[in-house]
Amino acid sequence: MNDLIRQAIAAEAEERVDSRTVLANLHKARKRKPLGLIVGVATLTAAAAAAAVVVPMTIKKTEAAPPAVSAPQETQNVLLIGLDDHNFTDALMLARFQADGTAVSVVSLPRDILVDGQKINGLFAQSPAKLTAAVEKTTGAKVDHHAAVKMSAIGRISELFGGVAVCLKAPSNDPITKAAFPAGRQVLQGDQALAFLRQRHGLENGDLDRARRQQVFLADLASKITKDNALTLAREVSGSITVDDGWDLVGFAQRFTGPIGISVTTLPVDAPVEREAGFGFEVDPAKARTFVEKALDQGGSSGGSECIR
Repeated sequence: MNDLIRQAIAAEAEERVDSRTVLANLHKARKRKPLGLIVGVATLTAAAAAAAVVVPMTIKKTEAAPPAVSAPQETQNVLLIGLDDHNFTDALMLARFQADGTAVSVVSLPRDILVDGQKINGLFAQSPAKLTAAVEKTTGAKVDHHAAVKMSAIGRISELFGGVAVCLKAPSNDPITKAAFPAGRQVLQGDQALAFLRQRHGLENGDLDRARRQQVFLADLASKITKDNALTLAREVSGSITVDDGWDLVGFAQRFTGPIGISVTTLPVDAPVEREAGFGFEVDPAKARTFVEKALDQGGSSGGSECIR
């Protein structure tokens, strides 16, 4: 399926592909392995949520093409996962995509949450199913699908847009990675962008502040994805993203036809504790489930461009 998508993108770039042919081939291929292309609405997993927009944009549309026929869409919860080079989770978001394709509500889940004595950030390396089960147990929300993106791809993505604008209330410095940023507004790309997304040491609230950084980065990057640059974005990240085998991405992507509203918030956690698994956050299950359901239904903040820690 990945090869098929890359061929379709290449053909589109040369403007020699008919949308009916591409759609027919995609619908045949989804009976085999799923495409590893998902780059669309939210992007940190930046890139992961963003993919839902990119897929339909890579399919050339002609006046002669017949209207797409698809089954009625349903609201779907998608687990968006940002991975380091060892398949440990650096970023984790639960996103609810509305059926009409007009809105996405995102809840960031701190990577140091403890579930059954284990840190949630190490579960994907054991199996995606273990991570999915832990998220469902913690949030009470059913996970319909998951998409995982290598965080190393985010630096490349930011360069495609000439950088991503962020604003910090005060200078920050990570004594371990040596990542350092001045106060104020700045544009980050490449390795700097990746360091910004990963930094947690030297921040007042550690991983919680990192989650907020990811949200702000996501919001600015998602706002820059357009029909004109979507093809380049899709080509760049097609090899860095994987999704679950049961996901009909073609049908999923067909819901997105216009502007998409993105709201973000972070799951509240209790004070940090020391357990056998190490330092981590415990979560009150009842409070977490109430919070997540409300956030996914009603949304949170818009991500915004305000200055953060």
